[in-house]
Amino acid sequence: MKFYVTWRTSLRAIMKNRKRSILTMIGIVIGIASVITIMALGRGFQKQTIKSLTATDSDEVSVTVDFTPDDSNLLTSNAVIFQETDLQQIETIEGVKSAEYVKEDIDSAYKDVLIRGKKESKQIDFVSSTNKNPTIGRDLTQEDQDIHNKVVIIDSDTAKNLFGSSKNALNRAFELDGQLFTIVGIYPAAKLASIFSLSESNVYMPRTTYEDYFKEKQATSSVTVTIENGYTPNKVTSKVVKRLQSKGTMRNAGKYQVLDLSLLTDGVGRILSTLTYFISAIAGISLFIAGVGVMNMMYISVSERTHEIGIRRAMGATERSIKLQFLLEGVTLTLIGGVIGYILGIALASLVGHFLKIPISVDFFTIALAGGVSTAIGLIFSVMPASSAAKKDLIDILR
Repeated sequence: MKFYVTWRTSLRAIMKNRKRSILTMIGIVIGIASVITIMALGRGFQKQTIKSLTATDSDEVSVTVDFTPDDSNLLTSNAVIFQETDLQQIETIEGVKSAEYVKEDIDSAYKDVLIRGKKESKQIDFVSSTNKNPTIGRDLTQEDQDIHNKVVIIDSDTAKNLFGSSKNALNRAFELDGQLFTIVGIYPAAKLASIFSLSESNVYMPRTTYEDYFKEKQATSSVTVTIENGYTPNKVTSKVVKRLQSKGTMRNAGKYQVLDLSLLTDGVGRILSTLTYFISAIAGISLFIAGVGVMNMMYISVSERTHEIGIRRAMGATERSIKLQFLLEGVTLTLIGGVIGYILGIALASLVGHFLKIPISVDFFTIALAGGVSTAIGLIFSVMPASSAAKKDLIDILR
Protein backbone atom coordinates (compact mmCIF):
# COMPACT_ATOMS: atom_id res chain seq x y z
CA MET A 1 0.00 0.00 0.00
CA LYS A 2 2.84 2.38 0.90
CA PHE A 3 4.50 1.70 -2.46
CA TYR A 4 1.25 2.44 -4.29
CA VAL A 5 0.81 5.75 -2.45
CA THR A 6 4.41 6.72 -3.27
CA TRP A 7 3.88 5.86 -6.93
CA ARG A 8 0.69 7.94 -7.11
CA THR A 9 2.58 10.86 -5.60
CA SER A 10 5.27 10.42 -8.27
CA LEU A 11 2.66 10.31 -11.04
CA ARG A 12 1.02 13.53 -9.77
CA ALA A 13 4.43 15.23 -9.79
CA ILE A 14 4.95 14.21 -13.43
CA MET A 15 1.49 15.44 -14.46
CA LYS A 16 2.05 18.73 -12.62
CA ASN A 17 4.97 19.54 -14.95
CA ARG A 18 3.32 18.10 -18.03
CA LYS A 19 5.14 20.07 -20.73
CA ARG A 20 8.58 19.41 -19.29
CA SER A 21 7.75 15.74 -18.85
CA ILE A 22 6.58 15.42 -22.47
CA LEU A 23 9.70 17.14 -23.81
CA THR A 24 11.86 14.82 -21.72
CA MET A 25 9.96 11.75 -22.96
CA ILE A 26 10.48 12.69 -26.62
CA GLY A 27 14.08 11.52 -26.50
CA ILE A 28 13.02 8.19 -24.99
CA VAL A 29 10.26 7.77 -27.56
CA ILE A 30 12.60 8.46 -30.49
CA GLY A 31 15.31 6.16 -29.15
CA ILE A 32 12.99 3.22 -28.40
CA ALA A 33 11.10 3.67 -31.68
CA SER A 34 14.38 3.60 -33.65
CA VAL A 35 15.63 0.46 -31.95
CA ILE A 36 12.30 -1.38 -32.24
CA THR A 37 11.96 -0.44 -35.93
CA ILE A 38 15.41 -1.78 -36.73
CA MET A 39 14.93 -4.91 -34.64
CA ALA A 40 11.52 -5.73 -36.18
CA LEU A 41 12.73 -5.19 -39.75
CA GLY A 42 16.06 -6.91 -39.12
CA ARG A 43 14.54 -10.02 -37.58
CA GLY A 44 11.86 -10.17 -40.29
CA PHE A 45 14.48 -9.90 -43.04
CA GLN A 46 16.59 -12.55 -41.28
CA LYS A 47 13.70 -15.02 -41.16
CA GLN A 48 12.74 -14.27 -44.76
CA THR A 49 16.33 -14.80 -45.95
CA ILE A 50 16.74 -18.10 -44.10
CA LYS A 51 13.34 -19.27 -45.33
CA SER A 52 14.29 -18.49 -48.93
CA LEU A 53 17.40 -20.66 -48.52
CA THR A 54 15.46 -23.69 -47.35
CA ALA A 55 11.97 -23.44 -48.85
CA THR A 56 10.51 -24.24 -52.23
CA ASP A 57 7.87 -22.23 -54.10
CA SER A 58 5.21 -23.98 -52.01
CA ASP A 59 6.91 -22.97 -48.74
CA GLU A 60 7.96 -26.57 -48.12
CA VAL A 61 11.46 -27.21 -46.85
CA SER A 62 13.46 -29.45 -49.16
CA VAL A 63 17.03 -30.73 -49.23
CA THR A 64 19.13 -32.41 -51.89
CA VAL A 65 20.76 -35.76 -51.21
CA ASP A 66 23.76 -36.51 -53.46
CA PHE A 67 25.77 -39.62 -54.18
CA THR A 68 29.57 -39.39 -54.51
CA PRO A 69 30.97 -42.56 -56.10
CA ASP A 70 34.40 -43.97 -55.31
CA ASP A 71 34.91 -44.30 -59.07
CA SER A 72 34.14 -41.03 -60.90
CA ASN A 73 33.49 -42.93 -64.14
CA LEU A 74 30.28 -44.22 -62.60
CA LEU A 75 28.64 -40.81 -63.06
CA THR A 76 29.36 -40.77 -66.81
CA SER A 77 28.06 -44.29 -67.31
CA ASN A 78 24.47 -45.31 -67.88
CA ALA A 79 24.15 -46.63 -64.34
CA VAL A 80 21.09 -45.54 -62.35
CA ILE A 81 22.46 -44.18 -59.07
CA PHE A 82 19.24 -43.60 -57.10
CA GLN A 83 16.79 -46.31 -58.06
CA GLU A 84 13.06 -46.43 -57.43
CA THR A 85 13.61 -48.70 -54.44
CA ASP A 86 15.86 -46.02 -52.90
CA LEU A 87 13.15 -43.39 -53.33
CA GLN A 88 10.61 -45.72 -51.74
CA GLN A 89 12.97 -46.35 -48.82
CA ILE A 90 13.36 -42.60 -48.26
CA GLU A 91 9.60 -41.96 -48.36
CA THR A 92 9.01 -44.47 -45.55
CA ILE A 93 11.10 -42.38 -43.14
CA GLU A 94 9.06 -40.35 -40.63
CA GLY A 95 9.03 -36.67 -41.56
CA VAL A 96 9.61 -37.21 -45.30
CA LYS A 97 6.77 -36.02 -47.48
CA SER A 98 8.23 -37.02 -50.85
CA ALA A 99 11.44 -38.01 -52.62
CA GLU A 100 12.02 -37.43 -56.33
CA TYR A 101 14.81 -36.90 -58.79
CA VAL A 102 16.16 -33.37 -59.06
CA LYS A 103 14.30 -31.52 -61.77
CA GLU A 104 16.44 -29.48 -64.14
CA ASP A 105 14.62 -26.59 -65.81
CA ILE A 106 16.14 -26.04 -69.26
CA ASP A 107 15.35 -22.70 -70.87
CA SER A 108 17.31 -23.18 -74.10
CA ALA A 109 19.44 -25.64 -76.04
CA TYR A 110 21.52 -25.86 -79.18
CA LYS A 111 20.37 -28.29 -81.85
CA ASP A 112 21.73 -29.16 -85.30
CA VAL A 113 19.57 -28.03 -88.23
CA LEU A 114 20.19 -29.24 -91.80
CA ILE A 115 20.67 -26.13 -93.96
CA ARG A 116 21.75 -26.46 -97.63
CA GLY A 117 23.08 -29.91 -97.03
CA LYS A 118 25.10 -28.87 -93.99
CA LYS A 119 24.30 -29.07 -90.30
CA GLU A 120 24.29 -25.76 -88.46
CA SER A 121 23.84 -25.32 -84.72
CA LYS A 122 20.87 -23.13 -83.83
CA GLN A 123 19.77 -21.81 -80.45
CA ILE A 124 16.26 -22.90 -79.47
CA ASP A 125 14.41 -21.24 -76.57
CA PHE A 126 11.62 -23.05 -74.73
CA VAL A 127 8.81 -20.72 -73.70
CA SER A 128 5.14 -20.66 -72.77
CA SER A 129 4.43 -17.86 -75.25
CA THR A 130 6.27 -15.20 -77.27
CA ASN A 131 5.98 -11.52 -78.06
CA LYS A 132 8.38 -11.22 -80.97
CA ASN A 133 5.97 -9.36 -83.31
CA PRO A 134 6.58 -11.62 -86.35
CA THR A 135 6.69 -9.94 -89.75
CA ILE A 136 4.88 -12.96 -91.16
CA GLY A 137 2.60 -15.33 -89.29
CA ARG A 138 1.96 -15.20 -85.56
CA ASP A 139 3.56 -15.53 -82.13
CA LEU A 140 3.46 -18.64 -79.98
CA THR A 141 0.50 -18.54 -77.59
CA GLN A 142 -0.38 -20.03 -74.23
CA GLU A 143 -2.74 -22.35 -76.09
CA ASP A 144 0.23 -23.83 -77.99
CA GLN A 145 1.83 -24.48 -74.62
CA ASP A 146 -1.32 -26.00 -73.13
CA ILE A 147 -1.99 -28.43 -75.99
CA HIS A 148 1.70 -29.23 -76.57
CA ASN A 149 1.35 -27.91 -80.13
CA LYS A 150 4.10 -29.05 -82.51
CA VAL A 151 4.88 -25.54 -83.82
CA VAL A 152 7.84 -23.13 -83.87
CA ILE A 153 8.67 -19.60 -84.87
CA ILE A 154 12.05 -18.89 -86.47
CA ASP A 155 14.09 -15.79 -87.27
CA SER A 156 14.21 -14.33 -90.78
CA ASP A 157 17.84 -15.41 -91.40
CA THR A 158 17.06 -19.05 -90.63
CA ALA A 159 13.94 -18.85 -92.81
CA LYS A 160 15.91 -17.39 -95.72
CA ASN A 161 18.63 -20.02 -95.45
CA LEU A 162 16.08 -22.84 -95.34
CA PHE A 163 13.47 -21.71 -97.87
CA GLY A 164 14.88 -18.70 -99.71
CA SER A 165 12.56 -16.15 -98.09
CA SER A 166 10.44 -15.58 -95.00
CA LYS A 167 7.25 -15.82 -97.05
CA ASN A 168 8.16 -19.26 -98.37
CA ALA A 169 8.95 -20.50 -94.83
CA LEU A 170 5.50 -19.86 -93.37
CA ASN A 171 3.57 -23.08 -92.65
CA ARG A 172 6.46 -25.20 -93.91
CA ALA A 173 7.97 -28.10 -92.02
CA PHE A 174 10.95 -27.48 -89.74
CA GLU A 175 13.02 -30.63 -89.10
CA LEU A 176 14.77 -31.07 -85.76
CA ASP A 177 16.39 -34.34 -84.69
CA GLY A 178 14.09 -36.31 -86.94
CA GLN A 179 10.96 -34.51 -85.70
CA LEU A 180 8.91 -32.21 -87.95
CA PHE A 181 7.42 -28.95 -86.63
CA THR A 182 5.21 -26.39 -88.38
CA ILE A 183 6.64 -22.89 -88.79
CA VAL A 184 3.81 -20.52 -87.75
CA GLY A 185 5.77 -17.26 -87.59
CA ILE A 186 8.94 -15.53 -88.78
CA TYR A 187 10.39 -12.69 -86.73
CA PRO A 188 13.20 -10.25 -87.61
CA ALA A 189 16.68 -11.63 -87.03
CA ALA A 190 19.00 -9.75 -84.68
CA LYS A 191 21.31 -7.30 -86.40
CA LEU A 192 25.00 -8.15 -86.29
CA ALA A 193 25.70 -4.74 -84.78
CA SER A 194 23.50 -5.50 -81.82
CA ILE A 195 25.36 -6.22 -78.61
CA PHE A 196 22.63 -8.74 -77.83
CA SER A 197 22.99 -10.72 -81.06
CA LEU A 198 25.04 -13.46 -79.41
CA SER A 199 22.23 -14.29 -76.97
CA GLU A 200 19.36 -13.98 -79.47
CA SER A 201 17.54 -17.23 -80.17
CA ASN A 202 17.01 -18.54 -83.71
CA VAL A 203 14.02 -20.72 -82.89
CA TYR A 204 11.25 -20.58 -80.27
CA MET A 205 9.25 -23.65 -79.28
CA PRO A 206 6.59 -24.36 -76.62
CA ARG A 207 8.29 -25.79 -73.54
CA THR A 208 5.79 -28.63 -73.21
CA THR A 209 6.39 -29.64 -76.83
CA TYR A 210 10.12 -29.87 -76.23
CA GLU A 211 9.58 -31.96 -73.11
CA ASP A 212 7.36 -34.35 -75.09
CA TYR A 213 9.67 -34.89 -78.07
CA PHE A 214 13.15 -34.26 -76.70
CA LYS A 215 13.14 -35.73 -73.23
CA GLU A 216 16.53 -35.35 -71.64
CA LYS A 217 18.08 -38.27 -69.80
CA GLN A 218 17.01 -38.09 -66.16
CA ALA A 219 19.90 -37.37 -63.82
CA THR A 220 19.82 -39.98 -61.07
CA SER A 221 22.79 -38.92 -58.95
CA SER A 222 20.72 -36.53 -56.81
CA VAL A 223 17.37 -36.70 -55.07
CA THR A 224 15.21 -33.88 -53.71
CA VAL A 225 13.68 -34.78 -50.33
CA THR A 226 10.71 -32.68 -49.20
CA ILE A 227 10.25 -32.44 -45.42
CA GLU A 228 6.83 -32.40 -43.78
CA ASN A 229 5.85 -29.35 -41.76
CA GLY A 230 6.67 -29.60 -38.06
CA TYR A 231 9.79 -31.73 -38.49
CA THR A 232 13.39 -30.55 -38.07
CA PRO A 233 15.12 -30.82 -41.49
CA ASN A 234 18.53 -31.72 -40.04
CA LYS A 235 17.16 -34.65 -38.03
CA VAL A 236 15.12 -35.99 -40.94
CA THR A 237 17.99 -35.75 -43.44
CA SER A 238 20.30 -37.51 -40.98
CA LYS A 239 17.84 -40.42 -40.91
CA VAL A 240 17.71 -40.40 -44.72
CA VAL A 241 21.50 -40.61 -45.06
CA LYS A 242 21.73 -43.39 -42.45
CA ARG A 243 19.00 -45.38 -44.21
CA LEU A 244 20.76 -45.06 -47.58
CA GLN A 245 24.13 -45.97 -46.11
CA SER A 246 22.65 -49.18 -44.73
CA LYS A 247 20.14 -50.12 -47.44
CA GLY A 248 20.91 -47.96 -50.51
CA THR A 249 21.50 -49.85 -53.75
CA MET A 250 24.86 -48.09 -54.32
CA ARG A 251 26.01 -48.08 -50.69
CA ASN A 252 29.12 -50.16 -51.49
CA ALA A 253 30.17 -47.97 -54.43
CA GLY A 254 30.41 -44.58 -52.74
CA LYS A 255 28.94 -42.25 -50.13
CA TYR A 256 25.56 -40.60 -49.69
CA GLN A 257 25.71 -37.05 -48.42
CA VAL A 258 23.54 -33.98 -48.01
CA LEU A 259 24.34 -30.29 -47.95
CA ASP A 260 24.16 -29.27 -44.28
CA LEU A 261 21.76 -26.34 -44.58
CA SER A 262 21.97 -25.74 -40.83
CA LEU A 263 25.54 -24.50 -41.17
CA LEU A 264 24.56 -22.19 -44.01
CA THR A 265 21.40 -20.85 -42.41
CA ASP A 266 23.00 -20.52 -38.97
CA GLY A 267 25.89 -18.59 -40.46
CA VAL A 268 23.60 -16.26 -42.39
CA GLY A 269 21.43 -15.86 -39.29
CA ARG A 270 24.42 -14.89 -37.14
CA ILE A 271 25.62 -12.34 -39.68
CA LEU A 272 22.20 -10.73 -40.01
CA SER A 273 21.69 -10.76 -36.23
CA THR A 274 25.07 -9.10 -35.71
CA LEU A 275 24.24 -6.41 -38.26
CA THR A 276 20.84 -5.83 -36.65
CA TYR A 277 22.32 -5.50 -33.16
CA PHE A 278 25.12 -3.25 -34.42
CA ILE A 279 22.72 -0.86 -36.14
CA SER A 280 20.41 -1.00 -33.12
CA ALA A 281 23.33 -0.08 -30.86
CA ILE A 282 24.06 2.96 -33.02
CA ALA A 283 20.39 3.97 -32.84
CA GLY A 284 20.54 3.33 -29.07
CA ILE A 285 22.98 6.22 -28.64
CA SER A 286 19.92 8.47 -28.66
CA LEU A 287 18.71 6.59 -25.57
CA PHE A 288 21.86 7.58 -23.70
CA ILE A 289 21.29 11.20 -24.66
CA ALA A 290 17.66 10.89 -23.58
CA GLY A 291 18.83 9.42 -20.27
CA VAL A 292 21.01 12.47 -19.66
CA GLY A 293 17.92 14.58 -20.33
CA VAL A 294 15.98 12.58 -17.72
CA MET A 295 18.76 13.11 -15.18
CA ASN A 296 18.80 16.84 -15.90
CA MET A 297 15.03 17.08 -15.47
CA MET A 298 15.19 15.16 -12.20
CA TYR A 299 17.88 17.46 -10.79
CA ILE A 300 15.76 20.47 -11.72
CA SER A 301 12.75 18.81 -10.12
CA VAL A 302 14.72 18.17 -6.89
CA SER A 303 15.90 21.78 -6.68
CA GLU A 304 12.39 23.12 -7.32
CA ARG A 305 10.77 20.86 -4.71
CA THR A 306 13.12 21.52 -1.82
CA HIS A 307 10.23 22.94 0.20
CA GLU A 308 8.13 19.82 -0.46
CA ILE A 309 11.02 17.56 0.58
CA GLY A 310 11.44 19.54 3.81
CA ILE A 311 7.75 19.24 4.70
CA ARG A 312 7.79 15.48 4.07
CA ARG A 313 10.93 15.06 6.18
CA ALA A 314 9.41 17.12 8.99
CA MET A 315 6.33 14.85 8.91
CA GLY A 316 8.49 11.77 9.37
CA ALA A 317 9.32 10.67 5.82
CA THR A 318 12.52 8.63 5.69
CA GLU A 319 15.39 9.05 3.24
CA ARG A 320 14.36 5.77 1.66
CA SER A 321 10.82 6.94 0.92
CA ILE A 322 12.08 10.22 -0.53
CA LYS A 323 14.56 8.36 -2.72
CA LEU A 324 11.90 5.87 -3.81
CA GLN A 325 9.53 8.65 -4.85
CA PHE A 326 12.04 10.30 -7.17
CA LEU A 327 13.16 6.92 -8.55
CA LEU A 328 9.57 6.06 -9.36
CA GLU A 329 9.14 9.41 -11.10
CA GLY A 330 12.09 8.70 -13.38
CA VAL A 331 11.05 5.08 -14.08
CA THR A 332 7.41 6.03 -14.72
CA LEU A 333 8.48 8.79 -17.10
CA THR A 334 10.78 6.53 -19.14
CA LEU A 335 8.37 3.57 -19.05
CA ILE A 336 5.56 5.66 -20.53
CA GLY A 337 7.99 6.91 -23.17
CA GLY A 338 9.04 3.30 -23.83
CA VAL A 339 5.46 2.16 -24.41
CA ILE A 340 4.79 5.04 -26.78
CA GLY A 341 8.12 4.42 -28.53
CA TYR A 342 7.34 0.72 -28.91
CA ILE A 343 3.96 1.40 -30.52
CA LEU A 344 5.49 4.04 -32.79
CA GLY A 345 8.37 1.72 -33.71
CA ILE A 346 6.06 -1.15 -34.70
CA ALA A 347 3.91 1.22 -36.74
CA LEU A 348 6.97 2.66 -38.49
CA ALA A 349 8.41 -0.82 -39.12
CA SER A 350 5.10 -1.95 -40.62
CA LEU A 351 5.03 1.08 -42.90
CA VAL A 352 8.63 0.63 -44.08
CA GLY A 353 8.15 -3.12 -44.44
CA HIS A 354 5.07 -2.54 -46.59
CA PHE A 355 6.95 -0.36 -49.06
CA LEU A 356 10.13 -2.47 -49.09
CA LYS A 357 8.19 -5.77 -49.18
CA ILE A 358 9.94 -6.97 -46.01
CA PRO A 359 7.92 -8.80 -43.33
CA ILE A 360 8.40 -7.59 -39.76
CA SER A 361 8.97 -9.91 -36.82
CA VAL A 362 7.86 -9.01 -33.31
CA ASP A 363 8.69 -11.45 -30.53
CA PHE A 364 8.87 -11.47 -26.75
CA PHE A 365 12.49 -10.33 -26.86
CA THR A 366 11.52 -7.14 -28.69
CA ILE A 367 8.77 -6.38 -26.18
CA ALA A 368 11.09 -7.13 -23.25
CA LEU A 369 13.78 -4.96 -24.81
CA ALA A 370 11.49 -1.93 -24.99
CA GLY A 371 10.27 -2.34 -21.40
CA GLY A 372 13.66 -3.34 -19.98
CA VAL A 373 15.65 -0.54 -21.60
CA SER A 374 13.06 2.06 -20.60
CA THR A 375 13.07 0.88 -16.98
CA ALA A 376 16.87 0.68 -16.89
CA ILE A 377 17.24 4.22 -18.18
CA GLY A 378 14.77 5.48 -15.59
CA LEU A 379 16.62 3.73 -12.77
CA ILE A 380 20.18 4.50 -13.85
CA PHE A 381 19.67 8.17 -14.61
CA SER A 382 17.38 8.83 -11.62
CA VAL A 383 19.57 7.31 -8.92
CA MET A 384 21.83 10.32 -8.45
CA PRO A 385 19.04 12.95 -8.37
CA ALA A 386 16.98 10.73 -6.03
CA SER A 387 19.96 10.23 -3.72
CA SER A 388 20.57 13.97 -3.74
CA ALA A 389 16.94 14.60 -2.73
CA ALA A 390 17.05 11.97 0.03
CA LYS A 391 20.28 13.33 1.54
CA LYS A 392 19.11 16.93 1.86
CA ASP A 393 19.54 18.04 5.47
CA LEU A 394 16.31 19.16 7.16
CA ILE A 395 18.07 22.02 8.97
CA ASP A 396 19.50 23.35 5.72
CA ILE A 397 16.07 23.11 4.07
CA LEU A 398 14.38 25.09 6.88
CA ARG A 399 17.00 27.81 6.61
